[in-house]
Amino acid sequence: MINKIKILVKFPLDVWLLFITYLPGSVGFKLRYRYWKKQLKYIGKNVRIDQCVYFQNPQFISLDDNCWIDRGVIILAGADKSQRARRYIKNNLFPFEKGMVYIGKNNHIGSFSIISGIGGVYISDDCTFSAGVKLYSFSHHFRSDDFPSDKKFGFGSVIEHSKQYMIEGPVFLDKNVGIALNAVILPGVSIKKDSFVMINSVVTTSFDENSLIAGNPAKRIKERFINT
Repeated sequence: MINKIKILVKFPLDVWLLFITYLPGSVGFKLRYRYWKKQLKYIGKNVRIDQCVYFQNPQFISLDDNCWIDRGVIILAGADKSQRARRYIKNNLFPFEKGMVYIGKNNHIGSFSIISGIGGVYISDDCTFSAGVKLYSFSHHFRSDDFPSDKKFGFGSVIEHSKQYMIEGPVFLDKNVGIALNAVILPGVSIKKDSFVMINSVVTTSFDENSLIAGNPAKRIKERFINT
């Protein structure tokens, strides 16, 4: 009975969220800003939240000034408290607690990008994601590091937790980092300032500043900006 009452109380808010999530135009932007200002950990000035954006655990997500979260973006936050076995990749550049997602000033997160911030994500100022970028600080692994020959382990989120093995590590992007179309950033990665990740690259390790990064697995192919 109590659960039914909770559902009835929450239903009008769910309908309102459904309405504003898909509402186009300037009115949609204004209504979404007002709604998410009460839900997010922090939202700065002149933040644009486009249509069909999804936030999981918005209380752990911060969007700083002049951000644009483009259509269909998914941002997941909040630390995983399950007992699933995992490999943890430490990242000393990440300044917050697990599960926190911070998107700095003047950032554009391109359409249909995914940010899995369950392990923690920090994106510094003046960064851009092209469409379809995937950034994971927390993800399933295809087998167990501890028992690599054990075939009971599967790749999926709906199987028993005892049969899952995770990889977790905060991701840190420094200032003026660009991520091109459909690139993938994996747990524990840091990319220093003024670097650029090329189309379809899969980034599995960290890179120093002013790197032009490409490939699968991604490598530093040359300087982004030429020193003269």
